[in-house]
Amino acid sequence: MKAQIDLNSISMSKNDPKLTQLEKYDVDANIDEVQSDDEISVFTYKFTALSNPKNVRLSIAGTAKISGDTMERDEILENDDEGIPKILTVIYQELFPTFFLLSKTLNVSCPPHKIGQMGAGVDNELSEEVAVENESIDVPVEAESETDSVENPDMTQPNV
Repeated sequence: MKAQIDLNSISMSKNDPKLTQLEKYDVDANIDEVQSDDEISVFTYKFTALSNPKNVRLSIAGTAKISGDTMERDEILENDDEGIPKILTVIYQELFPTFFLLSKTLNVSCPPHKIGQMGAGVDNELSEEVAVENESIDVPVEAESETDSVENPDMTQPNV
């Protein structure tokens, strides 16, 4: 199976520039199948992360092309052990670097790097047309990401 995740639109907004620490994110995830044949399935998706307390909105939308045999593509439409459709996890993993950059650009906490950490009890039902409509998932924000504390002591100025 091969997944090609394309971005079509990105938006971000921040209401209060002084607020940088967020308790969690509520995430809406929408996905619709727009094309399917013997070798490829095409989906449109949109992830919107709204901070709590309400201050920040991060939104990413685009298309996902999943190629492979029918069994592989059917398997990715199933829910994982946490009840989250596997296709949402695949797409979110590809989008996470963009969410990270957007949140750091706004100088706020970043959503977690795994969609499974967004909250317990996510109850998604996928039909044959694969539609996840306005699922709201609570996202606890990690206090500090690994990259926030990385220091590189080997970085030195070149001798000129």
